[in-house]
Amino acid sequence: MDKCVLIVDDNDFNRELVKDILEDEDITVYEAEDGSSAIELLESEQADDIDVVLMDMRMPGMDGIETTKIIRTKNGKCIEVPIIAMTADGFETDIGMLQKAGMNGLISKPVDVNTLVEHITKLAGW
Repeated sequence: MDKCVLIVDDNDFNRELVKDILEDEDITVYEAEDGSSAIELLESEQADDIDVVLMDMRMPGMDGIETTKIIRTKNGKCIEVPIIAMTADGFETDIGMLQKAGMNGLISKPVDVNTLVEHITKLAGW
């Protein structure tokens, strides 16, 4: 079974770091540099490949909460795809707010490899 994750983060370094971690686990990675690009990708044919979305919370323009709310209103697979919030403010993040927006989990930055893989595996059902 192919495994695929979409990383949504405006920071190139953060995307590359997480991408390297996931590729070492034989997971295919798609990337989006902002919320609009993520929504566009999730409305494309590639959406069928994506098992989990890793969503940065603080991005210019459309943040992770707003992006998730929009994704959850769309038709097709993207309405159901698990979304994990990624933030450097993990201890200050309101979990209820994330769940209300439609997110399924939270990963703190800097990313712990084992925690990241464990969350993704659990939500994707691999």
